[in-house]
Formats: sequence, structure tokens, C-alpha cells
Amino acid sequence: MQGPPHQAAPRDAALTRLRFFLIGWVILYHLDLPLRVSLGLPALAPVLQHGYLGVDGFFLLSGFALWLGYGTRPPWGRAGIMDFLRRRFAKIWPLHALALVALALLVGLAMAAGLTIREPDRFGLPEFLLQLFLVNAWETTSRHAWNYPSWALSVEWAGYLAFPLVLAALIRLPRLLLPAVPLLGFAGIVALGARDPNVGLNYTLHLGLLRFALEFAVGLAVGRLTTEGMLPRALLWPVLLALPLGLVLEWDALTVLGLAALIPLLRRPIPAPAPVRQDLLLRLGEASFGVYLCWVFIEAGLVLVLRGIDPGLAGRAGLMLAGFLASLVAGWLAWRFVEVPANRWLLRRRSSREATPARAVSGKA
Repeated sequence: MQGPPHQAAPRDAALTRLRFFLIGWVILYHLDLPLRVSLGLPALAPVLQHGYLGVDGFFLLSGFALWLGYGTRPPWGRAGIMDFLRRRFAKIWPLHALALVALALLVGLAMAAGLTIREPDRFGLPEFLLQLFLVNAWETTSRHAWNYPSWALSVEWAGYLAFPLVLAALIRLPRLLLPAVPLLGFAGIVALGARDPNVGLNYTLHLGLLRFALEFAVGLAVGRLTTEGMLPRALLWPVLLALPLGLVLEWDALTVLGLAALIPLLRRPIPAPAPVRQDLLLRLGEASFGVYLCWVFIEAGLVLVLRGIDPGLAGRAGLMLAGFLASLVAGWLAWRFVEVPANRWLLRRRSSREATPARAVSGKA
């Protein structure tokens, strides 16, 4: 007899709010690239110019959260694994595919209107298909094309495919050897960050999969260490200082170490019940995926504005604020009206399929 589908543990509210700060950091980094606000406000440069590390925070958080959801009830067997992958697919693919198609329509309209498109060969069919099937960051291309932030989604999907095996190995690992996993993972992060000082950890299409794998493994191991009481909070507080120190020293791996300490510190030892009414940060944290995927549309609008004007520092700062708010609004709308409804529809469709044979069998009994 097959048991009921696996239900993942509810999200921790504090960790969901953290998602807002991480995605906000990433968006500010991308806004600063064309607007160069950090050049006029050097005090903000350590934060703005290293906002790509928000993605590393998401990779760590992904592993940590998956351990919380599945560490004590792993998706064993073919049915369990397929149910896990269906849930991940229903969560990420519909909005990704819609954003990609919408971008293709936007590019087509821009070309038809005679607008100049930078590097138009980026928008070809091969790159479109690689991105559609989320294999564009599997060392399959060296070109940032179409909805280029989806490289992070591509490596996450690879992680989901590998997760059942990785989880099984981590569960079977003796407690005595468990601390070696984050230590070795962090050693790999240090080595990757030292490979090219000009890049730091900002690898995407090339070595982005390795960047993700190291941090995903660290997040999973920190999750198990935390839930099994092997990671004292008194130890994490001084490690948290690595976050600002790494930004000041421009040492990405040190910042990632601080992020790895921040995540278990935010999690409450006894999970609090979900708030009856979600606050703004919680809603925006839930919408972080939509914010990330919709950034490319905000960027397109920003490029058009900068083609027409050359603002001073105050104007660039104003554009940064406007772009940041527009990203949040677009991401929330995408979450509210695409991501959530599509996810629910796909899961209901699957449930109804599984219920039909069961009713047929019951009728014959």
C-alpha cells in the first residue's frame, strides 16, 4: 500500500524574512552595475559591490531548509523521490517558463519596433532551449542570454535532482564525522574564491554548479548539526562577525562563513506557529523567487531610461530606489498571481489523478 504524499515542514518565518534581505541585496547589486551609485557613495561600496553574495546565502539556505523539511522524513523510494521532484518542479518551473516566454515576446516586439538590442545573438533558439529546460548552468554554455539570472535556478534544479542521494548519504554519516562536511565544504569555498581574486565567488555559468554544490552541502550539514544540538549558539555569534568583516576585507569566503552562521541563529529552537496575518517582510520573503526572475524586465526599463538621460549621483540614487521598489512590486505580483496559483493547480491536478484509481479500486471492493 502506498502512503500519502510527503508534506514538507512549514517554513520558519524568520528564515522566510531572511529571503527578502538576500534578494534585496542581489537586486541592489544588479542596480548598481549600470547606475554606479557605489562610486559616488564609497561607504556603501562594500555592500553594493558584493551583493552577488546574496545568491550564496540562498544556496546555503536552500540546503538548510531542505534538511529541516526532509531530514527526519526523507523521500525514500521511487514514489517518494518522484513526489519530491514534482513538488519542486511545480514550485519553480511555471513562473520560470512564463517569464522566459514573456521576455521572448518583449524582445520580439522591440525588434519589430526597430529598437537597438545589445548583442542580439544572445536571444537565439539554442540558448532559449537550454534555459527553458534549466540546464544552462551545467557547463553547457558560456553566454549570459535571455533571462540570465536563471543560472541560479538551473544549479538549484541540479541540486534537487541530486538531493535524495545526498540526503541519504548525510543521514547515514556517523555523528563523529558530521563536522567534517561543513569544514571541507568551506575549504572548497575558500579555494574557489581564491582561484581568481577579481572574481571572488561570483561564478555563474562556469563553475556556478560547483559554487552551489559546496554551499548546498554546507547548508545541509549545518541543518543536521543544528537540529541534533551539535552547533552551540554561543559558537555561532562570534562566527557571525565574519559577515561584515568579509565585506570590509573583500574576502567573499569569509562573508559566506558569516552567512552560514546567520541562518541557524535566526531559526528558533522551538518553531513558532505561523502568524495569522503575514507581515510585509514575510510576504516579500515568500515572493523572493518572483523578484529574482522578474529583475530582467526592470533592467530592460532601466536601460531605456539611461539611454535617454545621464543623471547625476542624486538621480542615479533615485533610479536605484525606484528600480528596487519596482522589482519588489513585480516580484510580488508574479508570486501572487502566477507562482502560487500555478503551484497549487499542478499539485491539485496530481492529487486528483492519484485519487481516481483509488476510488475505482474502492468501488470494486
